[in-house]
Amino acid sequence: MASKTKKTKEPSASAAALPIVTDPEMAERFERELTWCVGQLECMLKSPSMKDKEPPRSALQVLTNPKTAFVRKRQMMQQLFGDYRQKMHDEDVARQKRHNQIRASTNSEIPLASRFVRRTNQTNDSTTKDNTFSFNFDIPLTDMDKN
Repeated sequence: MASKTKKTKEPSASAAALPIVTDPEMAERFERELTWCVGQLECMLKSPSMKDKEPPRSALQVLTNPKTAFVRKRQMMQQLFGDYRQKMHDEDVARQKRHNQIRASTNSEIPLASRFVRRTNQTNDSTTKDNTFSFNFDIPLTDMDKN
């Protein structure tokens, strides 16, 4: 005799696509990782040296699609970039080093050889007492009469 069992309602595909993250810190971290991967893909697409642009383009569509499952996005990022978290960390360390070098160079003392000093108390024969410039040429009057 057939027993009657109730069929349970399985979650729809749209419900599975949304990540179930209760921790806001984890959600923020995932968004940073996703943004980094999308940025890397966009750089790859802009690169003139890359001949086949279809794989990055399709991966970009998968990662930017809000209906794509959380797990699928993680798999795609892992497949494309390997250990993308370590790469992000290395990039941040390199950026911090460059930032510290720039900060160190702006705080350093300017070498004496590259300083410019302007003298203010200097008299010059080419200026008159009212600080207007005039030439001190001896022009004969006969040359001016010809013009």
